[in-house]
Amino acid sequence: MVLDQGKPDGTGGKGKIFYLARPASGGMRSHLEQLLRRFSRDYILYLGAPPENDPAMTAGLPADRLFRLPLSGGISPAGDLLVFQRLCGLLRRLRPDLLHIHGFKAALAGLPAARLARVPVLVTAHNYPAHGAFRYVPAAWKILGDGNTHYIAVSGALAGELAALGIPRERITVIHNGIDAASFEAAAAGRPARFQPGREMVVGTAARFAVQKGLSYFLEAAAALAPLFPQMRFLVAGDGPERPALERLACRLGLSGRLSFCGHIDDLPRRLAGVDIFVLPSLTEGFSLALLEAAAAGCAVVATRVGGIPEVIVNWVHGLLVPPADAVALARAVAALARNPALARRLALAGCERVRSQFTLERMLSRTAALYRRLAAGGECRAAKTGRPEVVR
Repeated sequence: MVLDQGKPDGTGGKGKIFYLARPASGGMRSHLEQLLRRFSRDYILYLGAPPENDPAMTAGLPADRLFRLPLSGGISPAGDLLVFQRLCGLLRRLRPDLLHIHGFKAALAGLPAARLARVPVLVTAHNYPAHGAFRYVPAAWKILGDGNTHYIAVSGALAGELAALGIPRERITVIHNGIDAASFEAAAAGRPARFQPGREMVVGTAARFAVQKGLSYFLEAAAALAPLFPQMRFLVAGDGPERPALERLACRLGLSGRLSFCGHIDDLPRRLAGVDIFVLPSLTEGFSLALLEAAAAGCAVVATRVGGIPEVIVNWVHGLLVPPADAVALARAVAALARNPALARRLALAGCERVRSQFTLERMLSRTAALYRRLAAGGECRAAKTGRPEVVR
């Protein structure tokens, strides 16, 4: 693979990367948009994605490098076969130096297509597969991939899951997600100090409305907190397939006058600046961008102890961690912060500093760039021979 040498094919000396993604929203969509925006300066980029999945427009990708592929979120044998066939043709025609795949579903079509076209592959695992039929997909990756396949896990927890399912450790690199914290910090600096006596307290969350996000437990915790804290109100940002069920549950719990469903938010920094306590009730979580954003905005954080969350939040240092699927534990943790403003402020400051120093967008992008260069220089082959993972610095 040659990602950084001149080419006699009219590409201006740039290497070529083809990104492949299944329907993406939330963290995966943001991640892909940032990659497209950053690496468009250094490489010729292509994107294969479903028609409804268009981060390329934000990144300014030319129309002739955007390929509409009917990748669905669930199992679709006919559609998946069509994607595989079309991708084989695209890879053979374009001859990219690297196929960078995002998500479990995209890898099912992308890995065999790349193998047939003899194109090196990088697969990013963003989360645990939500669809039950995908439980054994990572094990299939081991079969479908070959010596030209490497993997990025967005957390150490996900890397461990991939290794347990048969992906060789030396082919897995952990690169944590990162954010540009400046806009969140600026929005927070312009709001009144949090946790002031007699002031309304806002407890909020932001997520895609899907079962694995555990939002029903947030609503149950809110119902327990509401009578204890008359000045507390609750906010749920986001949207998704579970919204009707969650709205019905909020009504049954008597939260209609205290809880707001505010849908998709364009100005998230400003909205998070108005939240005192941010709750992440996920049942599974590869690595949460919403958690980083809330911490950067100065919110005190309560989150479940799942996936990559403990890699961001050390319990009682940067926030409070509780078991998943436990509304009572969520309510108790929120109440502990509401009753102890000094503790809430201390944890919020520590969480903000941790994101600012450890989980920046530039850090994530520079590590990805280093991995691209390492694969191009043959580092992948050396890692395979030694059986040791190479550290991306």
